[in-house]
Amino acid sequence: MIDIHLPTTDGRHIVMSRYTQPDKDVSLLLTQLGLSLPDQPPPKVYASGQIGL
Repeated sequence: MIDIHLPTTDGRHIVMSRYTQPDKDVSLLLTQLGLSLPDQPPPKVYASGQIGL
């Protein structure tokens, strides 16, 4: 999982947490086990000087 931090023009930050996509082998294994990855979480917006880590 990675967090992408994007500054905005009004001084806030948008933080988007993203899961990477599995390799073909891992994807096949997840399918065979009947498992799936969770949905991508929604972006979070923080005020200037406030970073939620």
